[in-house]
Parts: sequence; structure tokens; C-alpha cells
Amino acid sequence: MSSWSRQRQAIVGAGVAIAAVAGVTLYYSTSDDKTPLNVDFVLGGGGDATGEGDQLAIAGNFSGLAAAPDGTVSLFTQEDDKSDNGMVMWRKKGSGAAERITVSGMDGVRAEQAAAAPDGSVYLAGGDDGLWKVRPDGKAAEVISTRHCKKADPRTTSISKFCTEKVSGVSVSKDGTVYIGDGLTVTPPYGSYVHRIKGDSIQLVAGRPPKAHESYKPSNPAVRNGFNPPAGTKATDVFVSDPGNSGDLVSTKDGLYWKTGPGIVRINKDSTLSPFVAAKAPDKVGKAESPFADIGRALDAKIPRGVLNHAGDLAAIPKPGEVYYVDGGEKAHPTLEGDFRWHGVTSDSQKELLESSEAGGIVYRVKDGKLAPVIAGVQAITASKDSLYVAVTTDGGDRSGPEDWDTAVLRVRLPK
Repeated sequence: MSSWSRQRQAIVGAGVAIAAVAGVTLYYSTSDDKTPLNVDFVLGGGGDATGEGDQLAIAGNFSGLAAAPDGTVSLFTQEDDKSDNGMVMWRKKGSGAAERITVSGMDGVRAEQAAAAPDGSVYLAGGDDGLWKVRPDGKAAEVISTRHCKKADPRTTSISKFCTEKVSGVSVSKDGTVYIGDGLTVTPPYGSYVHRIKGDSIQLVAGRPPKAHESYKPSNPAVRNGFNPPAGTKATDVFVSDPGNSGDLVSTKDGLYWKTGPGIVRINKDSTLSPFVAAKAPDKVGKAESPFADIGRALDAKIPRGVLNHAGDLAAIPKPGEVYYVDGGEKAHPTLEGDFRWHGVTSDSQKELLESSEAGGIVYRVKDGKLAPVIAGVQAITASKDSLYVAVTTDGGDRSGPEDWDTAVLRVRLPK
């Protein structure tokens, strides 16, 4: 098994493995009968920090990415780690110039997931740094803080009394309801939950704490039902025992999708669960040889534990009903060669950015119950009503400060 890396970007003939994740091996192939992986730079990738359009260079560490249904993209970067005002929000509507907005009141937060709200604000799930809300003018406020929870109670309570140790996921529904994926990761009993924020209160939506001496292994039905639930399973009856690899969310008209360790479930409107990525038979998932090519049932796939500095991400495109997730179980880099190469990388600055990119996750699509690889080497994904966006950032090389890094957002062209 080998990772996608810059040293392995040259084609060495058909059938040379470049990445393996959850039993799924990605290959280079010389066949022309493939769907190309076309991308367009939306933000960043240029060589001029004061430039416009495709000339714009965006400095700083990647810190968050969100897209609104209308295609407005918000990218957060940390430009300076030596000041209290180093966080910047780059915002670009479907057409027009990019806006650079200084974020005040929040610094040093890297979102594990971010979500756009109908009022133009963006929520950032900052992991150990809690939940934040950034207004369109850049003013940030902490919504939920994290702390060690000796007597945590996941049931309905006020936000001021609510205790969690990690906020790893966030999603905002069409009506503005905010959902978070949170968990206890430091102080037993460990566990992952979904909560709904309503005014000054917070309500439990899914998950429960373990009972005394309860097993954390999948052999425990309550744990197994957290990623492969039978019909009628109540969302608050499952024990999601790996909060470090759980919590990503995305809200759709069909329900709320929740990453629960090795799988993804859908929380239905009647508060029951349906399996989505269920780890039923990982060995039946085939080898991926081109983007968007089906490799098996999503119900059979298993998501490995993350090795990157974020657990993953979820995004959904309403029509034609596609859900995308990031597999962070294997480090991968973007590639400019082979069938999975990023078509649309044209300028020298764009090529340099990808060639010096930081390792990222591999994106998979679930459509009509089928699983397909899409793109690799990304930091995060987000979606509008009809487009998928990915973020990529340089690894800095020998440079020390975040102001020496470059970050970019690209749109992935989806098959018609």
C-alpha cells in the first residue's frame, strides 16, 4: 500500500497503485475510456496577493471552508500566528471579485467542518476550540465553548450549562436550524452525539452515553447500530464510541447525515436511523481505476480511522441526490499525472501550489447507494445546490510562518 505523493506522480504504466483506503486501491491507468477529473480554481492559485480572478494568491494556513446554496464560497485562512487578528475570511459569490474580510474576535481556530447559514453567517466547528459564528462583516462570537466534563449530561439543557469536549461537526438546515456533532474525548465516559441548537437551549438529537461497564466494541449491538442500524432504530438509543472519528454532519431534505466512526447514518425526520455507509462487507468493495466510477455498494464500505489532523467532512448536492465524504484514513497528495490528475491546472503558480501541497483526504461520492472515488489530496469539501468545492493548501516546505503558505479553493466539475 502506498500513499499519493509527489514522488509517485509519474505514470509507470497501467495498474500501478498510488493509494489504498479501506480496501479500495486507486490506480493509474492508460485507458482513454475514463471520466476526466476537471477542476476550476475559484479562490487562490495565482501568484499575486493583490491580484484579481485567477491571478489572486491567498496566503495563510487553511482554517475552514463553507458554501451557501447560491454558490457563495467562504474560505478562512490564518495569515499570521504572531497577532490577535491573523484570521481572514475570503468570500466570493458566484460571479464578481473576491472579498478579503478580517475576522475579529476569533483567532487560531481551524474548523473541522464549517457551514453557511441563511443569514450570511458561517458556523465553524473548531474541535477542541468549540463552536463559532462569524457574521458577514467578519465579527466572530463563540457559541459553545469546550471544557473537561466530569459530569456531562447530553440531554436537553441550556447552552450556558452544556458541557462538551469537542465540536467536530456543524450543519445548518434550510430554515436556519443549527446542528452540531460533539463528543466527550478526554474524560470518560467517551461518546459522540448530535445536538440541535434552539434559542438558548440545546437539545439531544442522537447518541447516548455508555452504560456502566458497557463495551466500546462493535460486538456490542448499541455500538454496531450506531453505523449499521436495523430499521426502526431510535437515534438516541445508539452508543457511538469513537468520538475522535465521528461528528461530521450535513443536512438535506431527506434528513441529517452523521458520520459515526466507520460509517455514516441518516437521522430521519421521525428520529430513527437508516444506514448509509455501513461497513457491512468491505471486502466486496472493488478497486477504483478512475474518478466517478462505481466500486460497489456504499453499505459495504468502511471508513478507516483518520490519520490526518481532521476527521473528515460531509457535503451534499440536492439534485441529483449526491452525498460526498472525505476519507482521512490515508494521506494523499494531489496529482498532475494519471487518470486522477487534476485537469484544469494551467498556470505555473497553480502547478507549484499543487506540487507543494499538504497531504489531504480522499473524497468519495455516494449516489443511488453506489460508492465512487472522486478526488484526493484535499483539506475539506463543501457544496452548493449544484457544485462540489474542495480546498488545498501548501505544506510550507522549509518556511515557518502561516503567512508563507498558500491556500486555494477549486470547484470539481461533476459528470452530467
